[in-house]
Amino acid sequence: MLLVYSKNNSSRLNYILKFIFEELLGVKYIITTEKEEYNSFNGAKINYSTDDSLSGLWICSTDLLFSKKIEKQELGIFNSSWGNIIFRTPLNIQIPFDIFSASFYLLSRYEEYLSFNPDEHNRFTPESSIAFKAGFISKSIINIWTKKLFEIIKSKFPDLECQKKKFQFISTIDIDNAFAYKGKGFYRTLGGFSKSVLKGSFNEVKNRILVLNNKLSDHYDTYKFIREIHLKNNIIPKVFVLSGKYGKYDKNVKLSNPLFRNKLKELSEFCEIGIHPSYQSNFNDSLKEELQNLESVINKKITISRQHFLILNFPATYRRLIESGIKEDYSLGYSNIVGYRAGTCSPFNFYDLLLEKETELKIYPFAFMERTLRQRLKLTPIEAKKIISENIKEIKELNGLFVSLWHNESLGDVDYWQGWKLVYEQIFNLTK
Repeated sequence: MLLVYSKNNSSRLNYILKFIFEELLGVKYIITTEKEEYNSFNGAKINYSTDDSLSGLWICSTDLLFSKKIEKQELGIFNSSWGNIIFRTPLNIQIPFDIFSASFYLLSRYEEYLSFNPDEHNRFTPESSIAFKAGFISKSIINIWTKKLFEIIKSKFPDLECQKKKFQFISTIDIDNAFAYKGKGFYRTLGGFSKSVLKGSFNEVKNRILVLNNKLSDHYDTYKFIREIHLKNNIIPKVFVLSGKYGKYDKNVKLSNPLFRNKLKELSEFCEIGIHPSYQSNFNDSLKEELQNLESVINKKITISRQHFLILNFPATYRRLIESGIKEDYSLGYSNIVGYRAGTCSPFNFYDLLLEKETELKIYPFAFMERTLRQRLKLTPIEAKKIISENIKEIKELNGLFVSLWHNESLGDVDYWQGWKLVYEQIFNLTK
């Protein structure tokens, strides 16, 4: 057991200590505000205060974890023996920054409650983050800090043991558009033909005709492959389905389409189906209706979610999910870079800063999706394999969680996505 002294206790302090010690390290801890109790304790202990006269490992505290305000922080970015750090404290001590405040700031998404310059979809951008400015956005920095922290604690208190977590892999797939050509209805199909003709894409016209006449497979219909590769590797994937009404950014096949309904029922036999809340659901009250409609098709309760377009507004989005009965969310990541939005490759509970409390909603962060590698970074399949391999290797070293994010259409292995099916298959070998 680890004893932590702090002049004051708070929900913020408890939240981050629980994540670092219990979730990441498997170490039980107790907080005391009594110096006498702390001084008389003979086991592993941390002095989290500004008083350097106490024994044990000193981590100089700052004010963030004892405040209930949400305000701009004077973070600074300083280079140290730990690399670039924020929340600097006296640099001549073993831990030259307030590691608990720094971790809380990243994990709680504190900066996303402040004003920032959003992108065209009103999303928080990586360039706005302190992790990007400090140069550690591509690293699971909280896990790295925690690993180093435990090494220091262990050197002072050799009897303290941790329970190492094991590397985990979760395979997730988004269905934004179930089929390229099938199930679109008369007007969307006519519009598709017209668009292809106007672009001069006559090969696309030919393929559409062949698919609609069942003489060629729809290249978005990759569900047989999805089933086979997951059953082969004994993995239950999580598949997030867009079930909202048709709109500018929501273009899936209607849930009423028999072909789509049958596919969803087949998927639910070997996958866990989740909701992919529509773009429109961020601006109206359609989420519960979308959930109910999807649940009625698969005849199962849905408790997992990933936001379409990865739209997250703190704390509104997560509050809406909680109210709708969602238990796990897989939206936390960026669409345009490889990086960790909350500084970790481990799942954690959402902390509502406005309510100052930890919620039951579990957040599963991801570092990238395949569209980021292909569309934003313009990588070849070979280059993408290298990035993925390096990312998985780092997560394995940290005993973290690797969450893959792919779409059904990117597994079609034709045209724009030629060669990417092999990239996907490599993931299953790398994560063993």
